[in-house]
Amino acid sequence: MLSWTGWLFALAAAIFATILAAAANQPMLQMAAAAAVSLAIALLAIRDHGKLRNAGGPPSAVASSTARYLALLWGWAALTLLITYLFIIQQHWAEWWQFFLGFAFAAVASLGFSAMLDRDRAAGNTDLTLVKFGRVLLQAQLLGMVAGVVSLFVDGKFPRAETYADWAGCNIFFFGALAIAAISLDALRSPAHA
Repeated sequence: MLSWTGWLFALAAAIFATILAAAANQPMLQMAAAAAVSLAIALLAIRDHGKLRNAGGPPSAVASSTARYLALLWGWAALTLLITYLFIIQQHWAEWWQFFLGFAFAAVASLGFSAMLDRDRAAGNTDLTLVKFGRVLLQAQLLGMVAGVVSLFVDGKFPRAETYADWAGCNIFFFGALAIAAISLDALRSPAHA
């Protein structure tokens, strides 16, 4: 598990890699950066889940880890959109701020959920209702990510040429959604009870 310094460094590096590629106005390079960041976060989460399962960690530990990694992904997406569309891309995309707010809310909510689980575990409690609620949220989120990925293809928004103002956002949406789906699926492999 990463320390807070590690989390902040990972978030900063992920944002930097993605906005640097957007600044070059190279959709394929930015797409590769978004894919690499998303894949790295998903693999770290899945590895952390495996370690927790192998060590016999309680379901709340896996749920907390899942929420932290999801917060990292949501936070990366939100801050990358904010920086990209305020400072990098000169094309006007009117809806970027709505996605930023939604992603930022999801990041904060995920961190809050993780903190609740950690607090209970530190007090020697395991709130199975909270763990089960988290699983329901993961299932809903998984369905949402699948619907989002399908809609990007149906609407012709992935892959997106740089002639469209939302090209960078669509790359972030696509690969972020795949990573969230992978993390959610792996977390759902864990039992909801000890």
